[in-house]
Amino acid sequence: MSVADTIFALATPPGQSAIAIVRISGANAHNIPVYFGMTEKPHIDKPTARYQRLKSPDNQLIDEVMLLMFPDTASPTGEDITEIQCHGSQAVIQSIMSHLSGLEGFRPAKPGEFSLRSFNNGKVGLLDLEGLADLIDAETTLQHQQAMDLMSGKLSELLMSYREELISISSRLETIIDFSDEDLPKDVIQGQSHRIQHLIDQIKVLVDSNKIAEQIRSGVKIALIGPVNAGKSTILNAFAKRDVAIVSSIAGTTRDVIEVRLDLHGIPVILKDTAGVRESDDFVENEGMKRARDVAEDSDFSLLVLDSSQPNWTESLCEFEQWDIKNSLVILNKSDLVSREELKNKIKQTHSSILKENNPVIGSFIDQSSTQSLIDRLSELLSYINLTNSDLRLTRSWHKSSCLCVIQALERALVLDIAVEPELIAEELRVACDALGRLTGEVAVDDLLDNIFSSFCIGK
Repeated sequence: MSVADTIFALATPPGQSAIAIVRISGANAHNIPVYFGMTEKPHIDKPTARYQRLKSPDNQLIDEVMLLMFPDTASPTGEDITEIQCHGSQAVIQSIMSHLSGLEGFRPAKPGEFSLRSFNNGKVGLLDLEGLADLIDAETTLQHQQAMDLMSGKLSELLMSYREELISISSRLETIIDFSDEDLPKDVIQGQSHRIQHLIDQIKVLVDSNKIAEQIRSGVKIALIGPVNAGKSTILNAFAKRDVAIVSSIAGTTRDVIEVRLDLHGIPVILKDTAGVRESDDFVENEGMKRARDVAEDSDFSLLVLDSSQPNWTESLCEFEQWDIKNSLVILNKSDLVSREELKNKIKQTHSSILKENNPVIGSFIDQSSTQSLIDRLSELLSYINLTNSDLRLTRSWHKSSCLCVIQALERALVLDIAVEPELIAEELRVACDALGRLTGEVAVDDLLDNIFSSFCIGK
C-alpha cells in the first residue's frame, strides 16, 4: 500500500442514520465530483461546501449530498480532502464505497491512517494524537478536560520549550569546549549548571503528576473486599443502579471478579466486586478468593465490607489487615440489625490501623441514603484528583519513562565537572535531548506510532 494513494473511509458509525460521512484524503480527493457525474474538476483554493447529485458510472442517481472540500493548506491531514455528507442509508453508503473502491489510485484507509497522515505532514504532534485518542474514549468530564489539554498541544509546547532550553545549553557548552584552554568567567560555567538543575526540577513536577493523570485516563481502581455475605454485591448494584451481581443469602455467591465503570462527579472509577473470603475446601471458591486478594493489592483503593451484625466482624478486620492493601475504607454494613450505640462502642474498643486511617462508613445498603453517604465519602477521598486550566500532566507510562531518562541524563551531567569534562556533559545533554524528542515526535518513534494508530477507528 502506497502513502501516495488516495484513501477513503466511513467516518460515522455504521448503521442506519439521517446522515453519513465518507472521508477522502489524497491527491485525487478533489476529483470526486468528476468521478460521480460532473464534467469538470472544480478549482478549490479555500474550504468549500457544495451541493451535488452523485451519479453512478451508468448515470443512475445515487444520492443528493453535500461535498465539503479542503485544499491541502487548510485540511487536517495536510492533503486535499473531500467529505461526502450523504443520507445514512446502507444502500447509499455501499454504492458510494463500492464506486470509490473501483477507482484507480484509491483504497480504503487503514485504522488511524488519516491521523497518521496529519502527523507525517506536520499538522499535529505525537502527544496531540494521543490526546485525540483519549478524547474519543472520554466518558467523564475530567477525562474530557485532560484529553483536550493534551490534544490542544499544551504539553507538546511545554516539552518542546524544554528541548529548546537543552539545545541552548548545549550550544553554550560548545563555546566552553572550543575555548577549553582559556580561562572562562565562572558565571559562564556555573550558569549552565543552574539551568540544568532548573530543568530537572521542572520535569520532576511532570513526572510526579503521572499517577493522577493515568488514573484520570484509565479510571481509579476500587476493590470491594470482605467476608462472604457481607453485602459487597448489594453495594456494587447500588452504585451501578442496576443488578450487575447476583445477590442472595447463600454465602459464596460471587466467585469471580465483577466490575462496573462509574462516573463519580467527573472522576472515572472502576469498581470491582470480588469473591467473599472464608475457609473452604472448594477449589473454585479458593481461586476466587486468591483473585480477590490480587485485585485488592493491585487497586488504588479498597472498600472493606463487613457485616456489623456479626459478632466476629472485628476478627475479620484483623485478617484483612494482613493483606498488602492501601487506602482502605471500612464499611460496616447491615447496621440496621444492630444497636448503633453498641456498634460505636465496639469501634472504640477495636485497635485497627485501617480504622485509624479513615473513620468507617456505617449503614445499611438496602437504603439509598447509605449509598449516597458512601458516594460522598468516596468523593472526599478522591478529591486529590482534579484538573485546573494550568494543569499539564504526563498521561501514559511511556511519557514518564522518557522524562525519567531525561532527568537521569541531566543528573549524570551535573555530577561531572563542566570545566574539565564538557564533552561528557555534552553527550548526556544529547541523550536527554533525544528522550524529549521521542516525546515530541522529533526523534524516530515508529514503534509508538504503530501502537497509537492501531487503536484508532478506520475513519480517523
